Amino acid sequence: MSRVIFASFLILLLVVPSFADIWTNCGTAADDLKISNVAITPDPPVKGQNLSVELDGTLSTTITGGNLAISIKYGFITVIDKTVPFCSEEKCPVSAGPYTQKITEMLPSDAPSGKYTGKLTGTDQSGKEIACATFTVSL
Repeated sequence: MSRVIFASFLILLLVVPSFADIWTNCGTAADDLKISNVAITPDPPVKGQNLSVELDGTLSTTITGGNLAISIKYGFITVIDKTVPFCSEEKCPVSAGPYTQKITEMLPSDAPSGKYTGKLTGTDQSGKEIACATFTVSL
């Protein structure tokens, strides 16, 4: 996945301690990326400190291209609305099978408090959705 999109999504997704309570899978059973685990350190995340996020899952097909789209809003204000090529930072092709992505990023100490909502959608080289998640967090 694009490291920038992945980092933005996971940092905003994981600014509260209970991951299962803040995200939903908006994809379908036909999606090619099945996420099996997400682990964060520290848990709970702390403003002004590094946050490490590891995502484990399984790809049911090889990915040679496609796009990742993310939209994040703070209240009604759009903070991020961008689409990037899947292979812009991920070495492609990404083979079918186990998939792990780990990143460490600084959680800004001056991130404003409030409600954040967002949606992340990934598509493959043919435009088929491979994963989708929506989330709501309060910081």
